[in-house]
Amino acid sequence: GFVVALGAIVAAGPARAGGPVTISQGYDPAVTDGEVVVDATPDAVFAAFTDYRRWTEVMPDIARVEITDQKANDAHVTLISPTGHRDNLHFHNKPEARTIFFEDTGSRSSEVWAEIAFKRADRGQTRIHLRLYAKVHELATIVVRDGTVRSKREHIVTTDLTHIRDYFGRIAGR
Repeated sequence: GFVVALGAIVAAGPARAGGPVTISQGYDPAVTDGEVVVDATPDAVFAAFTDYRRWTEVMPDIARVEITDQKANDAHVTLISPTGHRDNLHFHNKPEARTIFFEDTGSRSSEVWAEIAFKRADRGQTRIHLRLYAKVHELATIVVRDGTVRSKREHIVTTDLTHIRDYFGRIAGR
């Protein structure tokens, strides 16, 4: 699922714009939070993320996007990696709060969801808060430990926010 596909992301290198990526572990051991500030308005960032086909421009690990169903703020989207791995995501977006929420529907051995909120920051910037929940269950707990899942979540949040920051830095011309 989503954790496996994004777990192979390679860091994008030095930042072009925006602030540092910060990671925190909250009260729920299955959740990792991260934040970054980008040089774009919350409306522009939300619009970019709800245009699912643009995800190939933001995330280098996404080669293709297939939208199988889209009605108002809900969508079923498949992200396809360069190696052919497919992540089936169900989106439930909240435009009034400039928040996207999706769950990975393709795994029986794990539960994975993410929420990304785009909040106004200083001088036309946006604070992006990404919350990633990932937990394995059933037989998968025998081979995948909680520490391994946490490490992968932290890696995913860090590299995804780095890619997002770098993308908005590029389009801002920095």
